[in-house]
Amino acid sequence: MSKKLCFLSIFLYLIIIISISTICKAAPNISAKNAAVVDVETGQVLYDKHMHVKGFPASLTKVLTTIVALEEGNIQDMVKVSRRAAYQEGSSIYLQEGEEIKLEELLYGVMLASGNDASIAVAEHIAGSVDKFADLMNKKAKEMGAINSNFINPNGLPNTNHYSTAYDLAMIMRYAFKNKIFRQITKTKHKTISWADNDWGRGLRNHNKLLWSYDDITGGKTGYTRTAGRCLIASASKDGREVVAVVLNDSNDWLNIRRLLDFGLERYKRVRVIEKGEIVYRFPWQESREGELGLIAGGSIYMLILRDGGKVNLKKEIYLKPELELPINKGEVIGYLKIVDQENKTIGEVDLLSQNDVNYNSVFLRFWHWLNTISQRSKEDS
Repeated sequence: MSKKLCFLSIFLYLIIIISISTICKAAPNISAKNAAVVDVETGQVLYDKHMHVKGFPASLTKVLTTIVALEEGNIQDMVKVSRRAAYQEGSSIYLQEGEEIKLEELLYGVMLASGNDASIAVAEHIAGSVDKFADLMNKKAKEMGAINSNFINPNGLPNTNHYSTAYDLAMIMRYAFKNKIFRQITKTKHKTISWADNDWGRGLRNHNKLLWSYDDITGGKTGYTRTAGRCLIASASKDGREVVAVVLNDSNDWLNIRRLLDFGLERYKRVRVIEKGEIVYRFPWQESREGELGLIAGGSIYMLILRDGGKVNLKKEIYLKPELELPINKGEVIGYLKIVDQENKTIGEVDLLSQNDVNYNSVFLRFWHWLNTISQRSKEDS
């Protein structure tokens, strides 16, 4: 006897008109082979220069190494350094074979001093071997949205099968920023960690020199090999917004990353597309006593738009639960709302809540529903 909605989704169109007279600089023309700027909160791409083209990430790899270690390990664990780690080529924090050191200290060595030896020690401790740790890296990268990457080692030393993209690396950094310990590590300018058999510690200085030059920098990682060229990832925040910029194979990486960060922070502004509690749609329901079901947004959705104005075409997509039946209580989650742009890219999603109670329009139907409920509960109890 109950009435059910027989549809899954409704599609509505929303056009937002933005008209602002602010004059802003054009997108920077940079020398990087590949580059991207991404908003940390929304994941929206703000700048794209061949950002999905595969390249060599060099030590930018270590951002992924660090977040995998933070999620899979305990930073208070003591790590015993293997011979392979101690004799790893390239940048080093001078680990000694057989030395025991805290995982937390190793991660500072990975991110600040770009220690290849520290990266190997971390990988072997977390997964038992470099190969198994690489499996963890690739699995986690895909979960972050980095789908055009493949990682062979934890330090980024050259390998034809070790590659990523500017976009993927931005997504990895964006994900890593969800971790408070990672945030603390990546923004640390200098750190002293233990040094076995010495009366003094290892002094580490962050290779990200932007931290000393600008107050708005929140983190980053440098990278270089002859194959990859100069690579850099950095983040900055202003007025409640934060962006991540990536440049790969860029001979002028420090200048260009600053230009990209400024572009992402200054040329775009954050606007609210949907406000929490806003009435999204009213659906007529003649079989109910109230006559309609109001749908309200369970949260707010924001997007970034150019400050110099223009028209933004957006589409509301309303997805209701496959079977909705009376009664429905006010505030009940009955589906979700998705906002997509003209390229069908998702801007954001929020739950849809019932604005009002929706009940049967007769005493008989309410009584019938009560009997069905009692009967169902009896079957479940038996």
